[in-house]
Amino acid sequence: LNEYSNRRVAAGDGCHHVFLDVGANLGVHGRFLLEPKKYPKVRKIHEIFDQHFGSQRDNRDLCVFEVEANPVHYPRIQANVDAYAKMGWRYHLIKAAASDYDGSLLFWHNQDEESQEWGFSAKKLREESVEVQIPTIRWSTWVLNEIVPRVLPSQLHGNYTKEKPVVVMKMDIEGSEYLVLPDMIASGALCHLDFVFGEDHSWMAPIGFHEALVKRPQSQESSPLGQSFSFAESTHGHKKLTQTNISDKVHAHRIMAT
Repeated sequence: LNEYSNRRVAAGDGCHHVFLDVGANLGVHGRFLLEPKKYPKVRKIHEIFDQHFGSQRDNRDLCVFEVEANPVHYPRIQANVDAYAKMGWRYHLIKAAASDYDGSLLFWHNQDEESQEWGFSAKKLREESVEVQIPTIRWSTWVLNEIVPRVLPSQLHGNYTKEKPVVVMKMDIEGSEYLVLPDMIASGALCHLDFVFGEDHSWMAPIGFHEALVKRPQSQESSPLGQSFSFAESTHGHKKLTQTNISDKVHAHRIMAT
């Protein structure tokens, strides 16, 4: 608690702009934001960051939260955390899987070390896959508790055409987005984000679909939600960039055993 106000200290306190890298893998998207000149080839990502955080931003005004479930990547991300801290930059590691509940979940190392274990997920992809229990956090609750009520800094260091604080989220969680995003909508957490982008893995989703809900009637209008939402569909290594409203990706219900 803050000794002056009896207010609980939030992880986002002092952060003007926030980038939530959910499903961080090695945490490179946070590095794209903080050190764009080192990564000139990721032009689309730079466009997103420049549009929402400003091209004349100062890293002292930013906070990056790297949310990663795979313990294999923790040493590498932690090395970045320590290096950036010495520079006065706030780049944080959250050692958990984003989910729609607090607890734990069985994950699988799917024997794809050559590609930095991109397939590490709650879905077993190979006969020789190795299981591991991973702690989960209800992501919507974390956002509502740690980011939404944050205390903004009293002054900014960057040159901004608009001083509105912005929260951007990247999500790449191997199918679990079909649990997390609906929960963020139901809880209201998604309404506090300004832009969301990432990958959609429908073939790995740990849920079932009602066909009538998945296929929207042609007469249905677009989502009333104002946030932008950009996802790339990942299907066995083939990606197709799609632009969609939030409602297009969340018409999914769990099939409950009866």
